[in-house]
Amino acid sequence: MGLSPLGGIAMVTRSGDLDPSVVTEIMERDNLTAKQVNTILNKKSGLYGITGLNPDFREIELASYEDDKPKATVAIELFTQTIAQFIAKYAVSLKGIDCIVFTGGIGENQVNIRKKICEDLEWMGVKIDIDKNQTRGEQIQISSKDSKVLVYVIPTDEEMVIARDTKRIVEEK
Repeated sequence: MGLSPLGGIAMVTRSGDLDPSVVTEIMERDNLTAKQVNTILNKKSGLYGITGLNPDFREIELASYEDDKPKATVAIELFTQTIAQFIAKYAVSLKGIDCIVFTGGIGENQVNIRKKICEDLEWMGVKIDIDKNQTRGEQIQISSKDSKVLVYVIPTDEEMVIARDTKRIVEEK
């Protein structure tokens, strides 16, 4: 069983879980159209909505180390906890997990984010090798020898997936 949670919930500008009544409340309170609320929920929420910073995750992480940017620190903490919670939910549904896979831009390159997520999952026996975790953009197992759950970084190759899918579709016709 492998998990790749970062691809589906790395919401830099989009809202995460949201009670549906919030949408109608905002629309009524601020007299907004559906299009305006759509823009807020998809382009002005998430980490950007918390920090007000450029929605580039690298910049948000760098800002989180600055004393005058406490919102960036909160956003990073919220982000890493949300990822850890999703992994924990999957572990419950699957009755355990064998591995965690970090992939995509954030998963492949954000060393400190991977570290924080795995620290939040130490109760499940997740342990990473700090030296191996320093790797960016290359396939590697970063879990320590005594980890109960294997942890990997696996780079994505979206162009190759698109090329293979296109080839398959063309050949089927």
